[in-house]
Amino acid sequence: MELTDQRLYDFACQVSTSLTDAQLYPFSDNFQAARVAGKWFMLTTILKGKRILILKGTPEDVKALQLSYADILPGYHMNKKHWYTVQAGPSISEKLLEELITDSYLLVVEKLPKKYRPLGWTAHLPQNSE
Repeated sequence: MELTDQRLYDFACQVSTSLTDAQLYPFSDNFQAARVAGKWFMLTTILKGKRILILKGTPEDVKALQLSYADILPGYHMNKKHWYTVQAGPSISEKLLEELITDSYLLVVEKLPKKYRPLGWTAHLPQNSE
């Protein structure tokens, strides 16, 4: 089943706030940001009438994702080497979206000094899930 714009947004908010110590807050009139320890790992906004997500990735993953999925584009209004945009479309499933959001979260947490990493964050590592 293809995700609608609203389902993309609702599911992204649900996944992002389920991650350890992650919070979703309004950043400006049109943006919401998901952050952990004060660092962004996801932004949501509306672009040309469509809801989009902006997620963090490694430069290699950002390139590979854009080549593999028609609905993953360069990061809107962000450094395009480290951020990418996800829009609703046939190439995006809930499973993929959950993996992308979790990967973005983990990328940010792993770069935090150990004393700022949330307790229990390792539960979200791929080898520890399900």
